[in-house]
Amino acid sequence: MDGEQLVIVLVLVHVLVLVAVRVRVRVLGNEYAHAHGYEDEHEDEDVHDYDDASSDCTARLRTRRFRTLLAGRARLFHALVTVLVLARATIAAADGGVVLLDSRNAPIDPERGSIAVSQLITNGDTWPARGYAVVSAGSADVRVQIDDPAAREASVPVVLESVDQANGAIRASLQLTAERPEPGKPYRTDFVRIVGDETDREARGVRGRALQVALRDRVVVRRGAQSVAYRVGRPGAESGASAARQARLTVHVLRRSPGAAAVIGADDGAALQLVRQQIRMANEIWLQCQLTFGDPAAVAMDVVDPPGPTLLSVSDRDGLPAKGGGELAFTIDGRAVGPLATRAGATPIETARELARAIAAQGFVTELSENLKTRYGAGSSADILVRHRDSSFVTIAEKSGVPLSSDTRQKLSIGKVDLGDGVREFDNATAQVGTLEERTLVKALSDEDPSSIDLFIVNRFTHGTRQGEAFIAASAGPITRALLKLVVSSALAGGSSSSGTSAGIRLVKPPNESG
Repeated sequence: MDGEQLVIVLVLVHVLVLVAVRVRVRVLGNEYAHAHGYEDEHEDEDVHDYDDASSDCTARLRTRRFRTLLAGRARLFHALVTVLVLARATIAAADGGVVLLDSRNAPIDPERGSIAVSQLITNGDTWPARGYAVVSAGSADVRVQIDDPAAREASVPVVLESVDQANGAIRASLQLTAERPEPGKPYRTDFVRIVGDETDREARGVRGRALQVALRDRVVVRRGAQSVAYRVGRPGAESGASAARQARLTVHVLRRSPGAAAVIGADDGAALQLVRQQIRMANEIWLQCQLTFGDPAAVAMDVVDPPGPTLLSVSDRDGLPAKGGGELAFTIDGRAVGPLATRAGATPIETARELARAIAAQGFVTELSENLKTRYGAGSSADILVRHRDSSFVTIAEKSGVPLSSDTRQKLSIGKVDLGDGVREFDNATAQVGTLEERTLVKALSDEDPSSIDLFIVNRFTHGTRQGEAFIAASAGPITRALLKLVVSSALAGGSSSSGTSAGIRLVKPPNESG
């Protein structure tokens, strides 16, 4: 039970006991008077027999003395409770002498409240003015108030700092001065803007009044031996927009070709270091949304070869059913599969199931998935990812002199990732599905963990129309089986390397209300 709750309980007990005592005094007094033949003193005096005036006066006196005795005890109890309440209030005042005020100069509860990063331009038109009674247009701006009536100084120093909750290290610190217009009033500092990165902290005109924080930091106010701490974001187990959330990433940095160098960095170590730097920057950006990707050093990441021809797609893009009368044939690691006759009217997923059974009969492992329709597709295409039993990739190829599909309507395609010309990006027609190359990359390398986001770092996109892509887990579903409730199930980021530097590698921008 905190101080505020204790004071409330004491006051309630005090009121209830006082009422009970006064009621009991009234009842006992009347009973005593009645027992001695004296009715309530407020009744009409004419009803009494004044022949026994001496006895009547004695009863009246005894009744009043009894009531006075009990009333005195009630007043004593009242005094004791009052002392307790005032003592608790004094202690609470001493503990709460240092407090943060919000943008409207209302105290922030260190237990129930929290601090958030400003979403405004740091040194823009909303930058708060100086002054004791001013308010701020920035809802996340704060100031320090010190209640010390005994102090004689016109101003007192105070420290405001952000502390890393994980290791206790001080992230940033401000030396502030609190002033008051006249004795007896609390001291106040000017408003401070809470920011998430060095750029905002060092913006022109704000130096000394911008505190840099990270999600789940503690913002600590210190004045001498007094201190009070506030959370940056509420605990993640709580509901509401103020709760701090963490999104888990799994990062895959692609090599230019199997066994070659990574698409960024001078070597594998440098590539992963660049990714960690980008995650740190992403944490600073997404901090405004109360979201973090966690400690960059703890994020799962690897450098991987691009998947070769390890996926088959039935009716890619168009989703057409089979005409019938055709044949499907190909090789896996040089072993012939087929020919398999196509069945008239068979949908892509039905044809894919027959192919998967034939491939499994050869000793390979298959993963079957049905895609969303493209914008102009007749139906949904279907993919078959093929692996060895040890999960390594296979090599799918055409039979010499034989087409993959001789069906006049339902085609068969081989999916592979070739970064020689970059990754072929989706267009408006295939945005929900992704291109065959993108699906091969995501389905072959993603961890299929619905609680994480797979991020793939590639060298560039074939047509250079973008720097990154995100496959949204919308109402129709993402391109993989790993349905995700957060933002994306997988994302691609394009980058280039020169002398070990990176350019254009960035996570997707924060989403709007529609995702």
